[in-house]
Amino acid sequence: MKVKVIIDGREYEVEVEELGGGKFRVSFEGKSYEVKAEGLGIALPSVPETTSAPVSAPASVSVPAPAPVSAPAPSPAPASASPNTVTAPMPGKILRVLVSEGQEVKAGQGLLVLEAMKMENEIPAPKDGVVKKIYVKEGDAVNTGDPLVELG
Repeated sequence: MKVKVIIDGREYEVEVEELGGGKFRVSFEGKSYEVKAEGLGIALPSVPETTSAPVSAPASVSVPAPAPVSAPAPSPAPASASPNTVTAPMPGKILRVLVSEGQEVKAGQGLLVLEAMKMENEIPAPKDGVVKKIYVKEGDAVNTGDPLVELG
Protein backbone atom coordinates (compact mmCIF):
# COMPACT_ATOMS: atom_id res chain seq x y z
CA MET A 1 0.00 0.00 0.00
CA LYS A 2 1.34 3.44 -0.87
CA VAL A 3 1.07 6.16 1.78
CA LYS A 4 1.82 9.87 1.31
CA VAL A 5 3.64 11.72 4.09
CA ILE A 6 4.76 15.33 4.41
CA ILE A 7 8.22 16.02 5.85
CA ASP A 8 9.43 19.61 6.20
CA GLY A 9 6.64 20.70 3.85
CA ARG A 10 7.71 18.24 1.15
CA GLU A 11 5.47 15.34 0.12
CA TYR A 12 6.92 11.82 -0.07
CA GLU A 13 5.37 8.53 -1.03
CA VAL A 14 6.27 5.45 1.02
CA GLU A 15 5.35 1.84 0.35
CA VAL A 16 4.07 -0.22 3.29
CA GLU A 17 3.86 -4.02 3.05
CA GLU A 18 2.50 -6.21 5.86
CA LEU A 19 4.79 -9.15 6.63
CA GLY A 20 2.63 -10.72 9.35
CA GLY A 21 3.13 -11.01 13.08
CA GLY A 22 2.91 -7.23 13.53
CA LYS A 23 5.87 -6.66 11.18
CA PHE A 24 5.88 -4.40 8.13
CA ARG A 25 8.34 -3.53 5.36
CA VAL A 26 8.47 0.22 4.71
CA SER A 27 10.22 1.47 1.56
CA PHE A 28 11.28 5.12 1.69
CA GLU A 29 13.58 7.05 -0.63
CA GLY A 30 14.92 3.88 -2.27
CA LYS A 31 15.63 2.07 1.03
CA SER A 32 13.60 -0.63 2.76
CA TYR A 33 13.19 -1.00 6.51
CA GLU A 34 11.52 -3.73 8.53
CA VAL A 35 9.46 -2.32 11.38
CA LYS A 36 7.38 -3.95 14.09
CA ALA A 37 4.14 -2.46 15.40
CA GLU A 38 3.73 -2.96 19.13
CA GLY A 39 0.45 -1.96 20.79
CA LEU A 40 -0.63 1.50 19.70
CA GLY A 41 2.74 3.22 20.18
CA ILE A 42 5.23 4.20 17.53
CA ALA A 43 7.54 1.37 16.50
CA LEU A 44 11.18 2.15 15.69
CA PRO A 45 12.80 0.61 12.62
CA SER A 46 15.55 -1.92 13.20
CA VAL A 47 18.16 0.30 11.50
CA PRO A 48 20.88 1.97 13.61
CA GLU A 49 21.33 5.75 13.76
CA THR A 50 17.99 6.79 12.28
CA THR A 51 15.16 8.93 13.49
CA SER A 52 11.54 8.04 12.96
CA ALA A 53 8.39 9.82 11.90
CA PRO A 54 4.86 8.46 12.19
CA VAL A 55 3.12 7.39 8.99
CA SER A 56 -0.61 7.12 8.43
CA ALA A 57 -0.41 3.36 8.07
CA PRO A 58 -1.60 0.26 9.92
CA ALA A 59 -0.94 0.04 13.64
CA SER A 60 1.25 3.15 13.78
CA VAL A 61 4.07 1.95 11.57
CA SER A 62 6.96 4.44 11.44
CA VAL A 63 9.47 5.38 8.79
CA PRO A 64 12.96 6.85 9.16
CA ALA A 65 12.84 10.56 8.35
CA PRO A 66 14.78 13.74 9.06
CA ALA A 67 11.78 15.50 10.63
CA PRO A 68 8.31 14.79 12.03
CA VAL A 69 5.47 14.17 9.63
CA SER A 70 2.72 16.76 9.66
CA ALA A 71 -0.60 15.04 10.28
CA PRO A 72 -3.89 15.86 8.54
CA ALA A 73 -6.26 18.15 10.44
CA PRO A 74 -7.93 16.16 13.22
CA SER A 75 -11.67 15.67 13.54
CA PRO A 76 -13.39 18.15 15.82
CA ALA A 77 -12.78 16.84 19.33
CA PRO A 78 -11.99 18.16 22.79
CA ALA A 79 -8.42 19.25 23.52
CA SER A 80 -8.08 16.77 26.37
CA ALA A 81 -9.87 13.45 26.57
CA SER A 82 -10.81 11.89 29.89
CA PRO A 83 -9.47 8.47 30.95
CA ASN A 84 -12.94 7.11 30.11
CA THR A 85 -12.62 8.15 26.47
CA VAL A 86 -12.28 5.44 23.82
CA THR A 87 -9.81 6.63 21.16
CA ALA A 88 -9.09 5.57 17.59
CA PRO A 89 -6.52 2.73 17.53
CA MET A 90 -5.55 3.60 13.93
CA PRO A 91 -6.33 6.16 11.24
CA GLY A 92 -9.47 5.49 9.25
CA LYS A 93 -13.05 6.44 8.44
CA ILE A 94 -16.10 5.99 10.68
CA LEU A 95 -18.53 3.72 8.82
CA ARG A 96 -21.19 3.19 11.48
CA VAL A 97 -21.92 4.42 15.00
CA LEU A 98 -23.52 1.48 16.85
CA VAL A 99 -24.54 3.25 20.08
CA SER A 100 -26.27 6.45 21.16
CA GLU A 101 -25.63 8.89 24.00
CA GLY A 102 -27.21 7.68 27.25
CA GLN A 103 -27.10 4.03 26.18
CA GLU A 104 -25.74 1.43 28.63
CA VAL A 105 -22.96 -0.74 27.18
CA LYS A 106 -21.14 -3.84 28.38
CA ALA A 107 -17.40 -4.51 28.09
CA GLY A 108 -16.66 -5.86 24.61
CA GLN A 109 -19.85 -4.47 23.06
CA GLY A 110 -19.28 -2.73 19.71
CA LEU A 111 -19.36 1.07 19.88
CA LEU A 112 -18.65 1.88 16.23
CA VAL A 113 -17.15 0.50 13.03
CA LEU A 114 -13.89 2.04 11.78
CA GLU A 115 -12.70 1.33 8.23
CA ALA A 116 -8.93 1.18 7.87
CA MET A 117 -7.06 -0.26 4.87
CA LYS A 118 -10.37 -1.50 3.37
CA MET A 119 -11.06 -3.54 6.52
CA GLU A 120 -13.97 -2.95 8.88
CA ASN A 121 -12.88 -2.87 12.53
CA GLU A 122 -15.50 -2.92 15.27
CA ILE A 123 -14.26 -0.81 18.18
CA PRO A 124 -15.41 -2.41 21.48
CA ALA A 125 -16.24 -0.84 24.81
CA PRO A 126 -13.27 -1.41 27.15
CA LYS A 127 -15.58 -1.67 30.19
CA ASP A 128 -19.21 -1.54 31.28
CA GLY A 129 -20.68 1.96 31.35
CA VAL A 130 -23.02 4.53 29.88
CA VAL A 131 -22.25 6.42 26.66
CA LYS A 132 -21.78 10.03 27.84
CA LYS A 133 -20.65 11.60 24.55
CA ILE A 134 -20.05 10.54 20.95
CA TYR A 135 -17.34 12.68 19.33
CA VAL A 136 -17.65 11.35 15.76
CA LYS A 137 -20.30 10.74 13.13
CA GLU A 138 -20.54 8.41 10.15
CA GLY A 139 -18.17 9.50 7.39
CA ASP A 140 -15.69 11.28 9.70
CA ALA A 141 -11.97 10.66 9.12
CA VAL A 142 -10.00 10.01 12.33
CA ASN A 143 -6.34 9.71 13.23
CA THR A 144 -4.74 7.42 15.81
CA GLY A 145 -5.61 8.69 19.28
CA ASP A 146 -8.58 10.83 18.27
CA PRO A 147 -11.44 10.62 20.81
CA LEU A 148 -14.38 8.53 19.59
CA VAL A 149 -16.73 7.87 22.53
CA GLU A 150 -16.71 8.83 26.19
CA LEU A 151 -18.09 6.34 28.71
CA GLY A 152 -19.27 7.16 32.22
